[in-house]
Amino acid sequence: MNLTSSRKRRRPRTAQERRLAVEEGVKGLRHFWAAVFLLALLSTLAVAYYVNVESEIGPDTWTLVDAVYMAVLTITTIGFKEVHSLSDFGKVFTTGFAITGVLLAAWAVRSAASILVSQQLSVQAQRRRRLRALEAISDHYIVCGYGRMGLETVAQLRRRGHQVVVIEMDEAALERVGEDGIPSIEGNATDDESLRSAGIERARCLVAAVGTDEDNLFIVLSARLLNPKLHIVARAGREETVDKLRRAGANSVHSPYVGGGRDLAYAAMDPSVVHFLEQVLHHEELNVDIFTVVVPEGSPVVGKPMLGSGVMQEGGAMILGVIGADGNLHTNPRPDTAVNRGDKIIAIGTREQLAMLQRAVRG
Repeated sequence: MNLTSSRKRRRPRTAQERRLAVEEGVKGLRHFWAAVFLLALLSTLAVAYYVNVESEIGPDTWTLVDAVYMAVLTITTIGFKEVHSLSDFGKVFTTGFAITGVLLAAWAVRSAASILVSQQLSVQAQRRRRLRALEAISDHYIVCGYGRMGLETVAQLRRRGHQVVVIEMDEAALERVGEDGIPSIEGNATDDESLRSAGIERARCLVAAVGTDEDNLFIVLSARLLNPKLHIVARAGREETVDKLRRAGANSVHSPYVGGGRDLAYAAMDPSVVHFLEQVLHHEELNVDIFTVVVPEGSPVVGKPMLGSGVMQEGGAMILGVIGADGNLHTNPRPDTAVNRGDKIIAIGTREQLAMLQRAVRG
């Protein structure tokens, strides 16, 4: 989709103009069926004339097949010779029938063209509205592919209140996206233009979850070139593709088979842990979540111990661990642990408790 070329073309700019375009299409549909009805009625009258009248006053007898054939030749202006010789009145009748039939056929063609044009304008208007709506979205998640993995990814992101844009080219999947009320781009996620239309320059994260590793690799590479600061998560179907995706620019690579195998192992060894994580991460009715807060530069908690700085507080979120700037994970930190700039604090709690923690860290 070319956003620049879309702007250059004339488009209905107001709701009234769009409504008029729709009304024009409805009017064209009525005119089309009216022309078809009148054309059928005229042809029926012509057939009846040739069989019943012209057979009596003309030199030859007309059968039903002869009459239908004559009517078709006249309306379509093919120009073959008459089926039988006509009387003088029959020639006058046929002349009027030909002129009227051609006018009605032209009216039907014009009405059909009006319907097609109005439908095309409606499709273009809907596409432009989607693009204009996408222009206003920022700090969002782009999910490439709306298959089984993409659908679940979108559901979890929306459950946590994040804005999502889907890039998909399969018509059936796009219908599901539309039914779910999710902004979408119809196109190939490996194309730079599709990524730009999805607002990749303003996005927070991109998830490459299409069906093949080759396409995911190309998506990651393109996304990294278009937005060097973007956080990219990719799906890998084969283990040997994981390293390639990381080298292409993916921050995190996940294999559904490896992850699924680990889940099965944990479910077999300690089902209570899996049940707990399942409840926390995936059940909407439970007001508990796990959240990461990054300590920014200039945060009021930098250099202070967790207890007393607002990070650890009575009735607040529970701190599970801290990922330092060096990438090391420190679980169950002590209350006197100092908070440093760039630390990623992992906490669990209700959404209200996590919001309190975020306000305390970011000031």
